[in-house]
Amino acid sequence: MIDNTNDKFKEVIVTKDELNQVVEEISKYFKINTTILLYGGLGAGKTTFTKKLLESLGVKELVTSPTFTLMNQYQVNEVKINHIDAYRLSNTSDYDMFLEEMLDSFNVIEWPENFKINYSDYFNLIKIKIEYIDEETRKFKIIEGK
Repeated sequence: MIDNTNDKFKEVIVTKDELNQVVEEISKYFKINTTILLYGGLGAGKTTFTKKLLESLGVKELVTSPTFTLMNQYQVNEVKINHIDAYRLSNTSDYDMFLEEMLDSFNVIEWPENFKINYSDYFNLIKIKIEYIDEETRKFKIIEGK
C-alpha cells in the first residue's frame, strides 16, 4: 500500500505481483520534460520496473535494458521516451551526448548519479530509490519535485 502522508514523498513495499501499484502511481507523471531517476544497487529491479512502466504507458516494442547501448528510444503518440542506463558512464561530460535527446522527452534514467548534471535545471523530476528486500520484495521510495 502506498503511504500518502506526504504528497512529495511516498514509500511502498511490494512484491513482483504488486509492482503495478507503483507503476500506476508513477504513470500519472507521463509528460514531456519529466525525468524519472532510478536509484538502487545491481539487481534491485530498476529495469524490471522500467519495463512495466513503459508497457503501461503504451510502448509496444520489447523493452530491453540499455546497459550496452546506453539509451533505448520509444515513441507513444507524440511523446518520445528515452530509457537510459548510465551504469557504465563515469566521465563528467558523458551526459552531453544525451542531453539534447532528453530535452522535450519523457526520460527514465537508471544510475543517474553517474551523470554529473543538475537534472532540476532541465526537467520535472521524480526520484525513485528501489531497495532489495528479498527475491520477491522491493521497497520503493518515491520523491516528487526538484
